[in-house]
Amino acid sequence: MKVGLYHSCFMEWDLEKTFKWANENGLNSVELHGGPRYKFINWERVAAGDTKEICGLAEKYNIQIVDIMYGALPFLSPREEERDKAKKYLFTLLKAAKQLGVPVVSTFTGRDPLKDIGDNLELMSQVFPPIIEEVEKNGVKLCFENCGMIEYWPPVYNIAVTPVIWEEIFKRLPSSNLGLNIDPSHLIWQGIDYVDAVLQFKDKIFMAQAKDTEMLPHIQRRQGMYTYPNNWWRHRIPGQGDVDWRKFISALHDIGYEGPITIEHEDPVWTGTDEKVMRGVLLAAEYLRQFV
Repeated sequence: MKVGLYHSCFMEWDLEKTFKWANENGLNSVELHGGPRYKFINWERVAAGDTKEICGLAEKYNIQIVDIMYGALPFLSPREEERDKAKKYLFTLLKAAKQLGVPVVSTFTGRDPLKDIGDNLELMSQVFPPIIEEVEKNGVKLCFENCGMIEYWPPVYNIAVTPVIWEEIFKRLPSSNLGLNIDPSHLIWQGIDYVDAVLQFKDKIFMAQAKDTEMLPHIQRRQGMYTYPNNWWRHRIPGQGDVDWRKFISALHDIGYEGPITIEHEDPVWTGTDEKVMRGVLLAAEYLRQFV
């Protein structure tokens, strides 16, 4: 297992600057952001076979691209045209991953905000089989990242947020190419045992992200759990929140996980300038390395 970087905290850096900095700081596993917000990669061109620049930079800076991550796709939208558009975009990322030799593509499930979880699961059973067929055809793995995206209201992006729902998804969509990109920061504030989740889903964890969460009980005592936005917790860099990384990473070792654990920096304390973001990432990497 190696500590890597999900580069979403450096969205204004081009690929060479990103890879160079990652290499200089021992972060040689990089999870690429696959959305249009990152303006330095044309995924349609990559899917069509134009991989020379990306592969050349990866080789130059000894970077292994381990995942392409783009979650905000409305696969279960009430509007069929939005579902089709989301599916088309994901198919582009799957083809790009195949062209680049990247083993994993990560996303969310989508969600129809007018339906309950049960009805969304039923909708998934109808929408996702052709998506999984495309995943398998391209010889990659598709992961659901477990972020609730609760800053968006009504919720539209994800239902794959708890172990109970994961069980239902994998029962309804039984593919060995379908799994999880697990992030404990989204489990701890729900009161979910993230160590037990790792052990239970040992055959489905294809990626792991490193982001922490700090609980703020002094705010929760006054505002409760249903405050919008949910500001009784906040994301932190690993080691400065409440996730027990020794236990989480030990569980990953226990199940034989040998993939990367990529730092996803969303810490407001270490945000505001590139220098603060870089320092936050390096502090996180230094902390995590003692366990891997």
